[in-house]
This record gives sequence, structure tokens and C-alpha cells, in this order.
Amino acid sequence: MNRKAGVPRLDPGSAVALVAPAGPFEQERYERGAFLLRSAGYAVVAGRNAFKHHGYLAGTDQDRLYDLSQALLDPAIEAVICIRGGYGSGRLLAGLPFQRLTGAPKIFLGHSDITFLHLGLASLAGWTTFHGPNLVGMSSFAHRAQSVLDCLSGRACFHWTLEPQQILRPGRVQGPVFGGNLSCLTRLLGTPYMPDPAGALLLIEDCSEALYRLDRMMNHLKLASVLPSLGAILLGNFDRCAREDEICQMIMEHVSDYDFPVVCGLPFGHGERNDVIPLGAPFLLDTNERVLAILETPFAREL
Repeated sequence: MNRKAGVPRLDPGSAVALVAPAGPFEQERYERGAFLLRSAGYAVVAGRNAFKHHGYLAGTDQDRLYDLSQALLDPAIEAVICIRGGYGSGRLLAGLPFQRLTGAPKIFLGHSDITFLHLGLASLAGWTTFHGPNLVGMSSFAHRAQSVLDCLSGRACFHWTLEPQQILRPGRVQGPVFGGNLSCLTRLLGTPYMPDPAGALLLIEDCSEALYRLDRMMNHLKLASVLPSLGAILLGNFDRCAREDEICQMIMEHVSDYDFPVVCGLPFGHGERNDVIPLGAPFLLDTNERVLAILETPFAREL
């Protein structure tokens, strides 16, 4: 999970590509999100095929792959924001031009099904990407959009204070954060799109999954030798799943043989709050100081 060149900050006037690599979306929510970006001074460029429908997908695989590849490769585009998750991003991985992306990082934002793309870009292009709201998630609240833009422009710090009840197992560790949606992440085990988890702080979240299915996914991580290699586990939102105490108890059973720190209740993933966090950037988790904080900016240093 070696990180390469820093990501350019998102400045007013920057061109932002809006792409739909997964499911279709409501036109009204798209328009509200695009309006918020334009109002903040950004040039919005919608993917050519973004408004298509193909069953439960936002266009055919070829449509979605074209828009995403164009946005990632176009030097005039400084940020790529995914419009919605849902399902379909994983179907694009085999066609993406990862080798052409290794020396040209740019902002890439999304969550949920977009986890497939976060992991692929980390593993095969060495990119730092940003786990946070998709466009339709930003569109509901102007303050949420502003918070996202503050993060992507380098005006916000990536720092979270922990409450005592969030600490399931104490410890102090440094390492890169990676992960995202647990259901998506486990589907990439055994593929080249899965980053090396050694020493990493694994961030996981999910939505509408029964407790036994979350249990099965955690067991999969154990059997695939992911859990023994980790530096920590960071639990985000588990929206419309089981009770938080049940989820935490189950996860602690799976990691009982290891001694890395585990914290819960972090504001990442599905739910009312979904903070931006750079995946691939080095973080410090210190439960004595009760802090999760970035150690090095993900952005390119200005000349």
C-alpha cells in the first residue's frame, strides 16, 4: 500500500467530472448536487452516459467504463465525484486503464459500491482516494457539500476525537487507512484489486446487512489471513444492520486472537453523517490520547 505522488488540491475553477459507475439516480438529486458544486465555483462536467439506464445499472458496462476512464485520464479534470453507489462498480475493474494512471493522481470521491474502485485504484495505481459522500449524498444538505469541499481543497484537517465508549480495545498504531464497504471489500479477496493489508488500519462499514451476514464476512477476512495482518480496525456506520453492541461483540469475537486496537462508532459510511477520509494516507490511532489523526497530508505540496 505504498502511496505515490500527492493529490492536487481542489481549487475554485477546477473541473469536476460527475460519473455514474454503478446504479442510476434521481435527476432532481443530481441537479441539486451539481448546482451546489457550480455555486462553489467549480466547473461541472457530466459523463456522456451518466443519465442512461440499463436495468439496475446506470448504463451498460461499456457506457459506464467509458465515462469513468475518460474522467480518470483527462488531464483537464481535477476531481472525479461518483454520483451514486448501488451496484455495478466492480464490473468495471477489469477494463480500467490502471497502468496509465500510476503517475497522475487526482481527487476521486465516493463510498458504498464505489469501494471496489477505491481498492482497485489503491492496489494497481497507488492512488490516495477519498471515502466520503457521493454526489446524491451531498445534494441533500448544503452544509454537507461545503464540508466535503473544505476537505478536498485542503482547508479541513482529518482529525477525529474518540469518546471512551468507542474504544473496544486500546492501543497505539500508525499505518495507512484502507477499506470501505465490508460487503464490497470481501468480494475482492484473492483478486489483484485488493491492496496489501499488512499493518493497515482497516475501515469497514455497511448497510442493510443481517448480523449473520456481517459475521460471515468477518470470518472470510480471518480465513483469508487479512485480520492477522492488520494494524487496527476502525468501525464506521452500520446503518439498518443489527444493534451496534451486537455488531461490536461479534467483531471482537473474530479478533480475539489478535492484539491490535479496535474502535467503533466512527462517522464514515451510510448514515446521516459521512465524513471524508483519505484512503491510503498514513494515520495515527492512539486510544490513550483518544485520537484518530492524519500524519501526512494527502495533497501535493505547493511549489
